[in-house]
Amino acid sequence: MVVLYYTSTSFLDVILETIQSLKHQVELHVMIEISENSKQKGTIVNVAEIQHFKDLEDPEVLLGKEKWAMLKDYFTGVASVKFVVQKNPKSISFSTLGVGRIVGKYMRKNKVEIVHFDTISIRALGLVPYLINKKVFITFHDPVPHSGELDWRDTLVNKVFIPKASGFFFYSVYAENEFKKHFTRVKKQTYSMRLHPYTYISKLLKGVDTQPRPILFFGRLSYYKGIDLLLEAIPKVLEVYPDEKFLIAGSASYGYTLDDTVVKTYPANIQVISKYLLTEDLVELIEQSKFIVCPYRDATQSGVLMTALAAKKMVVATNVGSFSEYIDDNVNGLLAEPTPDAIAAKIIEALTNDHYLEIEKNLDPRFSEAAGKDNEQKFLTAYKAALK
Repeated sequence: MVVLYYTSTSFLDVILETIQSLKHQVELHVMIEISENSKQKGTIVNVAEIQHFKDLEDPEVLLGKEKWAMLKDYFTGVASVKFVVQKNPKSISFSTLGVGRIVGKYMRKNKVEIVHFDTISIRALGLVPYLINKKVFITFHDPVPHSGELDWRDTLVNKVFIPKASGFFFYSVYAENEFKKHFTRVKKQTYSMRLHPYTYISKLLKGVDTQPRPILFFGRLSYYKGIDLLLEAIPKVLEVYPDEKFLIAGSASYGYTLDDTVVKTYPANIQVISKYLLTEDLVELIEQSKFIVCPYRDATQSGVLMTALAAKKMVVATNVGSFSEYIDDNVNGLLAEPTPDAIAAKIIEALTNDHYLEIEKNLDPRFSEAAGKDNEQKFLTAYKAALK
């Protein structure tokens, strides 16, 4: 089987693990879309300028030798890997459609039979004419928009690509069920996979210990992330641990505005870094934290959790979405109901007698061979059935 796996820089940390279940079983070609809008917002890839690159660029050229050396092992066994460089900031334009033609010709040249989109990009609309006679699969990270994050682009690409798909993949049973609930007319086969800790993170750890070590929230600032719930919980924690420190780090998205009333009330206890952080800077903050808190209102799957696990940091998360699929309460993390009181209580539990350090001992930051094998079988089952 010849498979083209199409993704973007935003999800490269996931893909580095996912393709381990495919690259030795099929002829795998990986394409990673980078756009003018995403060039400095990728989880791993941050490029200052993309205008001088070719539309299909080699990874060593785009990333540079040093960064590519850190990633190369993940792609050993892959037939090819290319960056799809979308230089126009507009989501739909003649130039984005033109890049689609170039990718389509590459598919034809390599006799691609299956095109697997790990999330659908609106800039991939130029590929549609080249999907004829191809089997299409789609992995949805978030099949339903998070609270406060509805985007017309998602609606458009769903209408175009979902009818073309032979099957759908998800990174949690919860996400799979959400898809079935909201897309009742879609009757194609669905598959849920297991996420792995993002092992690339381990390459950036420095083993530096600092004092004081804060409790960390990181990631984009958005309504569904429940940052307001955390801010309401913090004063309750400070009643018990008045010297505790909290750090909130990330950039706002979808017009979200952080209410800093509590921050101003406790300036010695709460710090906010309101900007997009490069992966290297973020890993440093994670490494210097006590543990991570995810006070979310909803969560289909969590890259924050996989990043924290790779750094062997315990997570206090709300019991929503897929968190319970990956966190066994009081074994490899702590689960709280999504209320300020419950979040505060779990943070206090984690701090009491340094309980979070005991839970850390149960964390395994490595790639899971068992989960990888299970994912592999699901890929192969889906692909073989589609090609019959």
